[in-house]
Amino acid sequence: MLLTPSDFFGALRKGLKVELPADRRSFRTTRGRGRLMKVYFSEPAFHYEAWHHTGAGRLEVGLHFEATAAANQAAFDFFRARMVEVKAGLPRAELEPWDRGWSRLYETLPALRLDDQVLSRAVECMAEYVVTLQPMLDEFLRSRDENS
Repeated sequence: MLLTPSDFFGALRKGLKVELPADRRSFRTTRGRGRLMKVYFSEPAFHYEAWHHTGAGRLEVGLHFEATAAANQAAFDFFRARMVEVKAGLPRAELEPWDRGWSRLYETLPALRLDDQVLSRAVECMAEYVVTLQPMLDEFLRSRDENS
């Protein structure tokens, strides 16, 4: 069944609440303009994102670093040093610098349209990102706070 962006991202949020372990269900979400949703735990600048790239027919799922240039670089360096561990849980994940001094650790899924099949895969993929990466992100944030 074809879904509107609002229905898709609402269902993605609800699906994550079910799919994630109990200790990871207290996330917050924001909807960006258009076809994206951000999921975060403590700092909105370091968030998981699902973004439908309509022109490419892909849904991006990943962890974005959208803080200051220095904080983004520190997060990039932290995760680059752990890519073997990241790839063990997320074999298709790629880490790259991105627009405006941001960085992202992400993959894309086929998504010509937002439908039930894309939703199911998006819930599964985003849950895998949170379960795999959030302990590392928590470690990064703790070490950053201790050193500042």
